Amino acid sequence: MRSRSALRRLLIVSVAVVLAVGFLPGRAPAAPPGPHTGQGAIADPDHALGARWRSSSDVVVTGAGDADGYHLYIAREKDAFGWQTLATLKSTDIDVGPWGGSVCVTGSGRYAVVVFAPVKASNDPKLMMAGALAAVVDTGTGKATAVAAGVQFSYFNPACGPGDRALLTRAVGDDTEAGRSTDLLTVDAAAGKVTATRHVAAQLTTPAAAPDGDYGIVAGQLVKVAASGSVSALGRPQGRPFAVRATAGGGIDVVSADGERAVAQRFGGGRFTTTATGPRNRMQLFGLRGGRNVLVGQVGKAADLPPDLTTLAEDKQVGTVSGDGHLIVEGTLTSQAEAAAAQPLTAVDPGAAGRVRIAVRAVAGHVDSTAQVDTAAAPTLDVDLAAFAPGQAERPGAKLTTATASPCMIRRNDPTVQPLQPSPNQVEWAVDNAVHGTLTASRPANYLKSGQPAYSPQGMFPLDVTRHGDGSVSGAGRVPANLELAILAQETNLSQASWHAVPGDTANPLIASYYGTYDINTIDYDKADCGYGIGQVTTGMSSNDNPLDRFTHPQQVAVAVDYEANIAASVNILVSKWNQLHAEPDPYKDTLNNDNADYIENWFLALWAYNSGLHTYDQRNLPDSGGHFGLGWLNNPANPDYSAGRDGFLRDTLADAETPNHWSYPERIMGWVETPQNKGGQFSQAYKYPAFGSNPNIFFRNLVPHYGVTLPGLYDFCDTQFGCSQANNGCPAVNSSCWWHGHIDFADCTAGRCTTENLQYLPGSGAEPGVVRTYPTGCTPFDATAVTGRDPNVQINMVYTLRDTGQYNLGCAIPTNTLGGKFLLRGGSPAGQSGAPYADIDLHQLGAGYLGHMWFTHGASGSALAKHKVVGAWEPELPLLPGQSKTYTIWAHQPSHGGTWATAVYNIQKVANNKALYNSPVIDQGPEADGALGSDHWVNLGTYVLGRGARVLLSNDGAPAGADVAYDAMAFVPMV
Repeated sequence: MRSRSALRRLLIVSVAVVLAVGFLPGRAPAAPPGPHTGQGAIADPDHALGARWRSSSDVVVTGAGDADGYHLYIAREKDAFGWQTLATLKSTDIDVGPWGGSVCVTGSGRYAVVVFAPVKASNDPKLMMAGALAAVVDTGTGKATAVAAGVQFSYFNPACGPGDRALLTRAVGDDTEAGRSTDLLTVDAAAGKVTATRHVAAQLTTPAAAPDGDYGIVAGQLVKVAASGSVSALGRPQGRPFAVRATAGGGIDVVSADGERAVAQRFGGGRFTTTATGPRNRMQLFGLRGGRNVLVGQVGKAADLPPDLTTLAEDKQVGTVSGDGHLIVEGTLTSQAEAAAAQPLTAVDPGAAGRVRIAVRAVAGHVDSTAQVDTAAAPTLDVDLAAFAPGQAERPGAKLTTATASPCMIRRNDPTVQPLQPSPNQVEWAVDNAVHGTLTASRPANYLKSGQPAYSPQGMFPLDVTRHGDGSVSGAGRVPANLELAILAQETNLSQASWHAVPGDTANPLIASYYGTYDINTIDYDKADCGYGIGQVTTGMSSNDNPLDRFTHPQQVAVAVDYEANIAASVNILVSKWNQLHAEPDPYKDTLNNDNADYIENWFLALWAYNSGLHTYDQRNLPDSGGHFGLGWLNNPANPDYSAGRDGFLRDTLADAETPNHWSYPERIMGWVETPQNKGGQFSQAYKYPAFGSNPNIFFRNLVPHYGVTLPGLYDFCDTQFGCSQANNGCPAVNSSCWWHGHIDFADCTAGRCTTENLQYLPGSGAEPGVVRTYPTGCTPFDATAVTGRDPNVQINMVYTLRDTGQYNLGCAIPTNTLGGKFLLRGGSPAGQSGAPYADIDLHQLGAGYLGHMWFTHGASGSALAKHKVVGAWEPELPLLPGQSKTYTIWAHQPSHGGTWATAVYNIQKVANNKALYNSPVIDQGPEADGALGSDHWVNLGTYVLGRGARVLLSNDGAPAGADVAYDAMAFVPMV
């Protein structure tokens, strides 16, 4: 009975999770084909690596994700640890933005096991629990094999053991009265398949494959998992476990958080022995070659270590270590992730895909080095989700379900609904005004050609106020601007339009789960979410919500089209979460610290409710509540799904943005409040830092003279009355008894030690800033007079991508001295049949191209054509009588962005229904070079004798799956 959040989550930030690498002696993996030069090799390797580096078999594998997929990289010490691309993993069945993942390497070193997913999975509780894909990659050849779908997107998944066996987890159920359990999948990496799935009737975390069976943590205890899925408790480590690894000799190493201290223990002979201690956030456990383990960080040995356990000194959290421990990978950061973390309001640059920065430390020489790596051609796995039956993944059957149309009230691919993608200055201005109730300037009638009457954003959505538990207004308290900006950065990277659009474009609205699934091969309208725009507003945007009782139609259109109106609505939804917590009856109100809404720390509970909902006191007697109520277990910092060794999100490094699933949702928002910051010494802020409090107990920020946001402790929301305790590693029941309610004090706001807003724009002090476009608007009309040999006595025919050119909404003047025609798009194969709805999923409109409108889809071939074939037809209305013909030169406009197919085939048909086509010209749809950006340009398709009814056809049939196939304007120029 999870209460439905009125906002849903999207994040356009790259994720890369890097886990351990293990090798057995004498079994170094074979190299991929090609020279072993690599990129970013360590300089002066004789000093950095030691004299024997040329004969070393040490190898390391790491990963990084971006819009092109999740990339694996491999480096060998004998090549001075120069990097090569091993493989790229993705699924073009899922078109929702950048990818992230986790990788471990089996003990033989021959196979990497990878869990990968769209990064937005970290924002959706259901997808975090069971929405990721899993694959095995041969480290010698790069060949990748998909082995599972619907697995957990967590910091401990996957888990490799000393042999070629690995484990995967899938979280089952939720925190309702029915409770949460775990599927434990066994992977035979050598065979490339899942060999067994066991159901564990508990929340099992940090699994570990060992020579004598499988282990993990349940309710704070180390357990062994039987073939049936039953578990037997072996003992309780000291503190909250967050890392478990087995050795080839049968030892089990466990690292736990005991307060602010990390404790490493070896389990053997039926008991735990403490081996080392260190700071909670500065000691990690990895695997080494030969089935050994290594503790990395600020490690203080408690006793003589077992022979199969060693240590490496490091002053920060790291990604992984090489098989012999000669190299520490301190972190990986893609160019897209770095830009998104440093400037979260800026759209992802598609051209930056594939570029990654890998920071390493050579252990022998204590030498730090940073490799700039461009992803090279490598084997690519494109997972076909249809290969996995329903139930193996978080996806419905591949069919239309009960509903035959989306309940989302504003349609996709509707030319009358094309929101503008705002730029950072506009978003910050709108938020600074919205939280103070001054976002009241009028939008003109027919704003962005939407056909709606004039309105003002906060005339349409007047600012609500925060209230105390007695219903009184909370003084001057309101949503802090920096908090709202952080939420929008986390939710959508501050995008009102589709993530395919960059600032200055118009496009389809950004709509969460319009079709009920993120798989472009399936439609389940019954599960459509209908979250719109920059704030992912769902309230009133679905026909299931009786929307006309809340919104009139202009309000719905405004939420979809206008980022200002959307922000005004989303601020009110956040306020409603605060007020909902305060509306609980005494003594069950949910409050923090001094309960003043001006302080950002006091919004932690509202953020919790915002993401995963509140189970109110009135709902306690519902069947799945069991008499309990409060905030659910998923976002409780005590939940062992999040590592107890974690620091505050983004507090140490921008690379934290690549692993958002390591933190609860409220912690992520608090991290975005503290950001953006550039660790390279450049102060490039997309929005202002807040006004930090003067808390001397908070880690001093190294770039600005401020302290950070005060965060609650791991167990501040863990109380024995809710079945939660530190001794039990959280809440072992993992059902509705784990729901938390009440009051705690974790920050002294009264003493000025909490964080408040810091405005860039004074409320009501100026007009909306202009959009800072990524690409200039191309308003230059086609110049037919420049065509040599043109017949000046006959007008040209211009075929636009919209029949009603009045819907071109970027402000370009539309020429009127041309003849017309029509443009048609047909989806599916055969066209217009059952495949058409699926073709529409992968069809997009964009305010780019000739005078500001185009369509694009992606390539399709083979079996995908039945659902995803798209044929565009340009049909000029030539001034010819039946039987007449005339010579025309055909010019196809190619957009500055939105088209990438290098061998687009334009089929030119002489007359209506004539199957004898001219030789079809092949055109590179990639943009012409224009500095760092492409530019709009015309391409001559050739000169042909055409008759009445002639047309030009372009299909995505045969284009590469990841290629953008663009449909832009076409000019038919009569020739003498």
